[in-house]
Amino acid sequence: MTKGNPVGDALASLSKLLQDREEELEAREEKLLSEQKNFERERFAVYGDTRPSDVLHLNVGGTRTAVLRRTLTSVPGSMLASRFSGRWDDSIEKDKDGNFFIDQPFSLFEPMLDYLRNRSNGTELYSLVSNNLQYTDFHRMVEYYGMTHGIFPTHLTLDFGSREAVEMISPLKVNANEWVTFEVSLGGHSRCIKSYELTLGSVQRIQIGWKYGGSEVKFSGGNSLGVGDVAKTSAIDLSRSCYLIDGTSTSIHGLEHKEGTIVRSEDYGKNWYVDGKLVATASETREDGVVQSFEPKRWSNVQNACSHMHPVISIKGEFEITSVEFKI
Repeated sequence: MTKGNPVGDALASLSKLLQDREEELEAREEKLLSEQKNFERERFAVYGDTRPSDVLHLNVGGTRTAVLRRTLTSVPGSMLASRFSGRWDDSIEKDKDGNFFIDQPFSLFEPMLDYLRNRSNGTELYSLVSNNLQYTDFHRMVEYYGMTHGIFPTHLTLDFGSREAVEMISPLKVNANEWVTFEVSLGGHSRCIKSYELTLGSVQRIQIGWKYGGSEVKFSGGNSLGVGDVAKTSAIDLSRSCYLIDGTSTSIHGLEHKEGTIVRSEDYGKNWYVDGKLVATASETREDGVVQSFEPKRWSNVQNACSHMHPVISIKGEFEITSVEFKI
């Protein structure tokens, strides 16, 4: 009986394995190159011969300037990002010299452009303008271009509860496995939040509202208290199906906190909507079955001090802030 050569057999097997791996890697590389070429072809078909590093020449209200394409498109989802993505270059208005024309005063557009440049360098400096009229016009222009949340960001901060119980999925989306309270905070600016909206994930308990006493409002009491339960706060409580103000409860029929529920609070808590249905209001005239929240006179006094109004959410579960609107 002839014995085999174990070493030779092992080397032959290893050689075959290495050859198979090399062929597999070559096949993957070829596939990646093919996918990259297809991507480039599709990109060219949609955007033409454009790149994020393109230098765009602008005529802003008669003043000429230049900016990188990636700077103008640095806030995803904004009108500015869409307009200058490259897809619409042929249809954008241009002056006689071929510069992209933007029909805005340069004095307003320049601060927004400077902010985007600072942001691209990792320094978020907020734009200031010289007088109240310009400031209002600047806010309106920023909103027109869909840049509000890029230039005036917000984020959630823990007001009460254990940080270890909180998973921060994004600056405006969290999952808490214990009862905690969050405030919607301003990211380096001082604009007043006027309205906000949130969408629920899987929730065990939730209260959504406002505090209007600034730093005087204190949440305590472990799992027993949230926004609306303490003085100088108001809230919609989806778990107990009621409206809360300063600890006083008024029943609202049929509130739920199923996954996907959308809650919207407008005008510093004047109007409350759940899945598009008005459930509470401070208006003097209201529909049958809609709860009176603040008394109209009291609400007027509260909203006039908007700098002290802050959105607050008490929750055990998951939610995401999906819309924030500021006072102009």
